[in-house]
Amino acid sequence: MKRRQVARLVVLGGVAVPLAGCSNEAADGGDENDDAGEDTDDEDGSAEEDGSADESNEREFSGTGSEALEDIGVEGGLTVVDATHEGDGEFQVRLIPGGGEGSEDDAEDASEPESTGTLFADSSGGYEGQTAWHMEGGTYQLSVVAGGDWTVTVREPRETTGETPPVSLEGTGNEVHGPFEFDGAHQPSGDYDGTEINVTILSTTREATQFVFHEDSIENPTEFEFDGVGYVEIKSDGEWSVDIE
Repeated sequence: MKRRQVARLVVLGGVAVPLAGCSNEAADGGDENDDAGEDTDDEDGSAEEDGSADESNEREFSGTGSEALEDIGVEGGLTVVDATHEGDGEFQVRLIPGGGEGSEDDAEDASEPESTGTLFADSSGGYEGQTAWHMEGGTYQLSVVAGGDWTVTVREPRETTGETPPVSLEGTGNEVHGPFEFDGAHQPSGDYDGTEINVTILSTTREATQFVFHEDSIENPTEFEFDGVGYVEIKSDGEWSVDIE
């Protein structure tokens, strides 16, 4: 990976609309997490919920091709979506507000590009990544557009403690790491070998999002202030490293 020298300074922010650009990019939105633990199957059983809720209210869904799963309950607050796709073509994962009892038309609607809601994954071909957003509590439709086999795990982490900086992370594409316990001023730095990167911190206990840096500020990132437990979300189209002191 091509390394870049970065000055030790700091910053942070967030986005509430679908991101565009990275092939492995997922957009943030203001939606909510699942809290229902029931299995949700379509008529032919192609999509099913495999997991039960735990302390982070984690639920796992899987299927093949485009699916629209109804009655996905979200408690509200920080929501992390972990998605994988094995196949060709478009892959999108959304949580759409108001998802109630479905019909046969819902699965067809899932493939429509004008579908609204919070976009958590948006790529072409194979995908493996995590993205996060602060969601409002309620009932949602899990809309998946896919050309092959997929899995989606929805969880609502609520930790009140975590690892304290310094934090050193390395990865590829979209990832969410934590929990970390921040206290006051912190200095970030980083490196990446793709064309885009965006790093933010999302609080687990309140609707707070702190911008760290993106591709235009990674060479000279600004020191930022953040207090409390949070998760670090990295969105990129290549390999990256992130350090927070």
